[in-house]
Amino acid sequence: MSKIIRSTDDNALEALKERFERQKAEHEEMKKQNAYFRKNCTMVGYADWSEDEAKLLDEKIQKRYSWEKQPYPAWALQNSKQEMRRTEQRIKQLEAEKNREETTYDTKDLGFEVVENQELKRLQIIFDGGSVDNATYQTLRHNGFVFSRTNQAFQRQLNENARWAANCFIKDQRALQSKPEAEM
Repeated sequence: MSKIIRSTDDNALEALKERFERQKAEHEEMKKQNAYFRKNCTMVGYADWSEDEAKLLDEKIQKRYSWEKQPYPAWALQNSKQEMRRTEQRIKQLEAEKNREETTYDTKDLGFEVVENQELKRLQIIFDGGSVDNATYQTLRHNGFVFSRTNQAFQRQLNENARWAANCFIKDQRALQSKPEAEM
């Protein structure tokens, strides 16, 4: 089982690239083993395998269903390919995040500021007074923000979804602010 690589880790990009190369090598090895078995109908004589190991694998293959008569069935190769694709997508996502410029948020006269904290990898909404009313609290919670007592801010993991949620919150607050007092 692989170790979990979190996006917030300092060396996440390098670790993901290493994982991708390892997955690629494992996938190629799986294909080589299947090709050798198709050609020879046995694993005896494959690479550095001992004869006992090869015969043991041959026995396991013979006990399998008729459509799985190879060292790695089709589903195992497909799963391997999909894992490689997922890892590659995460690498692209982290590279895009790393090269992304900081977004500015127009929160003038709303009583809070939005900060992209790169050190913590958090998008934070910091209120001037510190406390908020229940409706605002519920709106923030609905958008995935959690209050952090340590940072004295509502925050969530810094990603595109967080940026979108912050912009929606700002738009909602502007709409509430522009309503006449009689409607409230």
